[in-house]
Amino acid sequence: MEIRTKLFAGIITTGVLLAISGFLLYDQISKVGRSFDEVQRQATPSIIALGELKSDFNHLVAAILAYAVHPEQMHEDEIERSKEQLQASYDRYAELETDEAASERIGDEIFSLLVIGDGMVEIAQGMPAAHNHAAPAAGANASTDHAPAAAAVVGEDHGHGTAAAATAAASGVDIEQLHATLGDFGEQADVVRFEIDKRIEANFDQMQAKQTAVLSDIASGTNLTVLLTAAVVGTVGGIGGAVTFSISKRVRQLGRVANAIAQGNLGEKIATAGSDEIARLAANFEQMRKSLVQAQEELKGRNQQLEELNAVLENANIELKKLDRLKDEFISVASHELRSPIHPILGYASMARDGIISSKEALDIIHRQAQRLQRLANDILDVSRIESGTLPYSMKKMDIHGALVSCVEAVRPSVAAGVSLETDFDSAHEDMEIAGDRERLSQVFMNLLGNSVKFTKKGKITVASRLLLSPPSADRGNGTKKIEITISDTGGGIPADVLPHLFNKFVTKKVGDDVAHGTGLGLFISKAIVEAHGGRISAYNNDTGGATFKIELPAAANTAKEEGAQTPMPQQKTAAAR
Repeated sequence: MEIRTKLFAGIITTGVLLAISGFLLYDQISKVGRSFDEVQRQATPSIIALGELKSDFNHLVAAILAYAVHPEQMHEDEIERSKEQLQASYDRYAELETDEAASERIGDEIFSLLVIGDGMVEIAQGMPAAHNHAAPAAGANASTDHAPAAAAVVGEDHGHGTAAAATAAASGVDIEQLHATLGDFGEQADVVRFEIDKRIEANFDQMQAKQTAVLSDIASGTNLTVLLTAAVVGTVGGIGGAVTFSISKRVRQLGRVANAIAQGNLGEKIATAGSDEIARLAANFEQMRKSLVQAQEELKGRNQQLEELNAVLENANIELKKLDRLKDEFISVASHELRSPIHPILGYASMARDGIISSKEALDIIHRQAQRLQRLANDILDVSRIESGTLPYSMKKMDIHGALVSCVEAVRPSVAAGVSLETDFDSAHEDMEIAGDRERLSQVFMNLLGNSVKFTKKGKITVASRLLLSPPSADRGNGTKKIEITISDTGGGIPADVLPHLFNKFVTKKVGDDVAHGTGLGLFISKAIVEAHGGRISAYNNDTGGATFKIELPAAANTAKEEGAQTPMPQQKTAAAR
């Protein structure tokens, strides 16, 4: 039964005074209900919209940072999707925001960050920053008043892919400029987060102010109700007293819970039993409490996402520093490799010109040094083609032993005195064939043999081969055949810290007393060539000293009889390229 119905019987006997009391009480309760409806309708949705805006903004920041580290098409697509999501979130927020200046300020800061982000994407691609962006337009429509996410668009197609980005980095992308832009990007992102957090805090303060005003109205209405009820207690008797006591009790209980909510205690539920105005007011309070709890949980989730994005940013910084270090190492090594042949060329050319030495002797040395320069240029070109997937191969059946013998004889004159160069080929299968590019595989063999010759000052270098047969299975029938080629030496071995990264680019280290000159590209190129032939390459240190490189290649059909094939060697701890 409603309060008005309960009071009607008392109005008949108490007259106008009790009627005024009932009217004022009902009006006060209605005002309180409307106040809380306003809080629920405006403040809470605005806070949730700001939380969604902050989340979409953080997602866009992470997408831009991911593209700066790995400029791939999927990251560029993610940036565009994130911009659209940010635009949608901003439009929803702008429709709910009553402070137009605050929403425009947030929009301007997001626009500034997108300009910096686009510049950072362009730097990562090795392209000049020449895009034009339109600032958010001012107007009456919220969807166009505050549209920084849609206004800051990228004017050109950046879909070069991972391979093209890596090629640009190898060609000299300005990493220092990228670092500087990343710093500006981080500072602007902090400004945007600050503006959003400040607006969230302002909405919370506004909501709490409204709650305080409502609580004041509740207290005033309660006191007024008590006074008016006391004035007619003598006439209304038991009915009036019971009604007043019930109203006062529930209003005070509601006020206590409202105070607890205002102080940040959202865990206490509000009783909503009944069907009168007080019960509906309590239901509004409870709905508001649930909305605040939901908003609080969402904010916690957003904060967790922010922490994760900060971790991604830290990892991105680490990767950029590592890339910067590798770039410096490569420039240092490449400059040394370029200068080393140039000085002899100039020197012998000068001596030949002055008649100090014969032209033939000078030309021989100049020719060798020019070949060294040509190998360096070919290595850099091969790396570029490997990363873009355009390295050409001419696959034909070839005599693997013939290629090995040619390479062994080519390096034999370079072997140090006191070092023997031996071969141990599978005599039962000397005619072993594979389907491959003889020139590219010879490039691999020459690189591995050259490393062994360079780092072996005594002992021996052994080149061996044998035919392996994998165990039979239901899907392979009698098993597959592979040719295993090993190049072992008794040199200084491979340092433990280099072994896990041996087949990466730019890996050059001092081994023993020898300084390993070179660009650090040979093993990277060798790995790519072997894998292109369906094989694998690995390396490990020998127990007796030195190192062994092992290459496994699929044998051509009818290479050898299965009964003559050997089983694979036991696995050793290796640096493998699969």
